[in-house]
Amino acid sequence: MNTLLLISGALAAFMVVGHSTIGRKQFFLPMLAAEFDPTSKRIMAFVWHMSTATLILAAAALAYAAFVPGDGAVRNALAVYVAAQFLCYGVVHLLLVTTSGLPGAVYKQFQWSLFLAVGITALAGAQ
Repeated sequence: MNTLLLISGALAAFMVVGHSTIGRKQFFLPMLAAEFDPTSKRIMAFVWHMSTATLILAAAALAYAAFVPGDGAVRNALAVYVAAQFLCYGVVHLLLVTTSGLPGAVYKQFQWSLFLAVGITALAGAQ
């Protein structure tokens, strides 16, 4: 068992829970209730569900990779891919919140830290 990949997968699963509960209540449902262009609203709904699927698949892939037997070449490739994806998400999110001009955005929109934590632990687990 690869402990770092298991930790990374658990962090990713934690993100799924937060996304599906707190995020649904604080962002998704209010966004659906808001008055704006119906096409844009449908696109946002698609992006929401695409994000959900991505988070679920990443958590499952990391959990699977934590238990792959053998030399680990496939495990490492999978972990590096998920790590790169989450590190990119974290960097982009951090860039957006720090340049948003919204007071306290880096603390209120803290998802960047979880993306980076998943990415860093997945990358470390792939070594």
